[in-house]
Amino acid sequence: MPAFFDAHCHLQALPHGEVAEALDRAQAAGVTRMVCCATSEADWAAVLALASAHPRIIPMLGLHPWKAAEARSGWEVRLEALLVQHRAGIGECGLDFARRPLDRTTQASVFRQHLRLAAKLRRPLAIHCVRAWGALKTILLEEGLPPAGAMVHAFGGSAETARELQDLGLLLSFSGRQLAPTASPGPAALAAVHDDHLLLESDAPGPSASEPAALPILAEAAAALRGCTAVHLAGITRRNAERLFEEVLA
Repeated sequence: MPAFFDAHCHLQALPHGEVAEALDRAQAAGVTRMVCCATSEADWAAVLALASAHPRIIPMLGLHPWKAAEARSGWEVRLEALLVQHRAGIGECGLDFARRPLDRTTQASVFRQHLRLAAKLRRPLAIHCVRAWGALKTILLEEGLPPAGAMVHAFGGSAETARELQDLGLLLSFSGRQLAPTASPGPAALAAVHDDHLLLESDAPGPSASEPAALPILAEAAAALRGCTAVHLAGITRRNAERLFEEVLA
């Protein structure tokens, strides 16, 4: 059985009693690692607790762009203090210009602070981006990519955007939503991603089949679209994730 690496999920959002069951199913499916991303200061402790209790979980701490305007003063100081104490990555953070009400200035400022912290502490970064590709590229060109690397989770951009972001050094991760046959521009974007820039994620919890145990199903779907085997895809995405998260792997 191939080993799978889930590059992005939110297991802290599951009811407490369901986490162990989800992890058991993931183990049975061959999922050896799961990156669990916080979305606000309110769940930083929960993500760290999960990672402490379950060595297969890699913690990420950050502010989702939906939460940027709600951030309490001093959040970046408290985040840095936790990151100094724990082997954790940074995220989920980024830009979402589809969400209303929209405060682009606050989102951009908060995202830049995440980038600078990732550079300072040499931690990998998980980026959320929706309808903000131009702004994302501008900020990355101005701030630079963190030395430990970064990924765009649930990539929903075009094939052209995929090529541009790869040129900047970003890894691109795909979930079940982007791999659906009717998704647009998912299949075209997937085809534009080089083997060494590709990741797979469950983005769990979410719609049906959205849990870490679904990674073999996602790999089959992605492999069919790319014209390769699921075993090959499991191998390259696992190695890419291990490279990206090297600084925080236990």
